[in-house]
Amino acid sequence: MVVERTRRDAARNRDLLVAAARRAFAERGPDVPLEEIANEAGVSRTTLHRHFENREALASAVLEHNVTDIEAMASALADADDGAERLFHFLLDVQFESPWLARVVADGRMPGTADLAARTAAALDPLLDRARSLGRVHPGVGTGDVLLTLPMVMAVQAAASAAVESAAVDAAAGAPPRLGTTRAILHRGLFTTEPPTAG
Repeated sequence: MVVERTRRDAARNRDLLVAAARRAFAERGPDVPLEEIANEAGVSRTTLHRHFENREALASAVLEHNVTDIEAMASALADADDGAERLFHFLLDVQFESPWLARVVADGRMPGTADLAARTAAALDPLLDRARSLGRVHPGVGTGDVLLTLPMVMAVQAAASAAVESAAVDAAAGAPPRLGTTRAILHRGLFTTEPPTAG
């Protein structure tokens, strides 16, 4: 009984740490101090390191959580004619909310990245096949093309952030590139349907 409770407590602490890291990374980037994540999760730094050897392992757990969400969304959309488009916009939402992920993945230190990328592609493949059969995707567009949009979004986010930080964009020049505009452009490049209107 004690062992079972200990395991439950350990699983709960791990879940709390992943949820806290997800929020902290999204709000403050991947370099947020690990002690802040532990505090936000309500556990000690020792407990954090018992579950995650280093920052990369914690970031990998957050990424896996995101991929699990993507897989669940893909499963829910399996019979929807617009499933590929909806999953694509869900992928963009994940990227918009967690731009730090692409940077951490790109540095090559995160464990399990290739497997998680393969899982994301596998979730998208059947929806894209359905969209292709319905003429909802441009000829020649494959899963790799859809996933290639994610680093493109990262570049737009970085440019917009740099413009704001350097005050290069003033009232006369207008706002930095808007993510809604980017979303619409990428949608039109992949799909034959109109992009969703901003809610």
